[in-house]
Amino acid sequence: MFTRIFTREWGIRVLVIVLATLWMALLAASWADAADAPGSGSGDEYSFSWLDPEKKIYVLQNRRYGKAHRLLLSAMAGTGFSNPYRTSYILEPRVAFYVSESIGFEAFHTLTSNRTNATFDALQQSQPSIWPVVREIKSQSGILAHWVPWYAKINVFNKILYFDWYFSGGIGTLQTALETRNVTNGPSTFTDQSFTALYLGTGHQYHVTRDFSVRLDFTSAFYQAPVMGLSGSKSLYSNLNFGIGVGLRL
Repeated sequence: MFTRIFTREWGIRVLVIVLATLWMALLAASWADAADAPGSGSGDEYSFSWLDPEKKIYVLQNRRYGKAHRLLLSAMAGTGFSNPYRTSYILEPRVAFYVSESIGFEAFHTLTSNRTNATFDALQQSQPSIWPVVREIKSQSGILAHWVPWYAKINVFNKILYFDWYFSGGIGTLQTALETRNVTNGPSTFTDQSFTALYLGTGHQYHVTRDFSVRLDFTSAFYQAPVMGLSGSKSLYSNLNFGIGVGLRL
C-alpha cells in the first residue's frame, strides 16, 4: 500500500510538470508557425493563420514595456509538489534587476508552511508501527540568473497582452526540518538541517502596465541529503514550487 501511494503521488507531480511543458511547447510552436506564414517577414502586415485564417492582424514590432536597468519587486504565493507526506504552501518575496532586456539577476526568499496530507494519514492508520523519512522544507534563499529569449504579444479578447518568457538558474540554501520520531502514532520531534541547492526554473511576466506585471513561476531546487534522514549514503532530491504573484517595477 505504501508503494502504491508513493507512486501515485510521484505520478501526479510528473503529470503537472509534463502538462506545463506541453503547454509551453505548443505556445512556442504556434509562434513558429506564425513567423513562417506567408508575408510574415515583410512589411507591417503579419498573417496569423494559426489564430484566425480569415483575418489579418497588424502588430507593432517595437518593445512597449522595457525591463532593462529597472528594479522589479515581486510578491509570490503558491504551492509545493515534492513532499509525498506534506501539503506545502509558499510565500515568496523577490527582487530582480535586469542589465538588459534579455539578461537579469534575481534574489529570492521562500517561506514554506506544511501540514500532513492524505498519504501520511493513510500510512498512519494502516502502518502505525513504522516511520518513513519525512523532511519538511522550511525556507529557501538564493540568487538566480534570468535569460529571457522570448518577448511576445498575444491577442486576448481583442486586446494585446505583452509578456516575457524567461528561464532561470542559480544557487542558494535550503532549510529543512527532519521529523525524527520512530513511529507514526508517536509525538512529533524535529531536527533542523541545511543544504546547498542548485535551482532551475522558468516563468512568465505579463505586463499589465509600464510599472505593474503579473508573474507565473516554476522553480525547482536540487540538493543532496542522507537517505536515512540523519545518516547513511546521500541521494539527490528535488523540491518543485509553483508560484503566482505580482511585480512592481521601479
